[in-house]
Amino acid sequence: MKNLMTLALTLTLTASAALAGDHMSQIANHARDLATDYRKMTVTLKDKRFPTQDLQQEMKEADVALAKVKELVAEYAAMNPNLSAAQQKDWKMVQDLVTLLTVFQDRKTELLAGDNPHKKRGVIQGEALALVTRATLLEQTALRLASGTPQS
Repeated sequence: MKNLMTLALTLTLTASAALAGDHMSQIANHARDLATDYRKMTVTLKDKRFPTQDLQQEMKEADVALAKVKELVAEYAAMNPNLSAAQQKDWKMVQDLVTLLTVFQDRKTELLAGDNPHKKRGVIQGEALALVTRATLLEQTALRLASGTPQS
């Protein structure tokens, strides 16, 4: 009976770890999508007369991916209250990066909605490049958490 309970506990913990790793893999995939969306924006912004409707559509696509990342992060937090010290460091980084992505994304939306976004092209392009960097860091950190490899 004791062996059966130990086996059940082991299977539960293994399934929980696999599900947590799956969440982090999904977060990494959506972060990669975000980085791709932001790269598209930087290309669009190279043209001084960029079509604002194209850029707004790219922002909508990024909004969808960022919303999914936030949803997955919330689910992961609820499912994994007891992380190791190394995992907590990476987890904190994931949370901070999602917060930064949200702030930059909101700021870009404001700049595009304002009057004459063409005058703010340099600022918007700079923020798009910063978003590419942060989305890439989010992807790498999420993959590290998914694999269980602590940050060095």
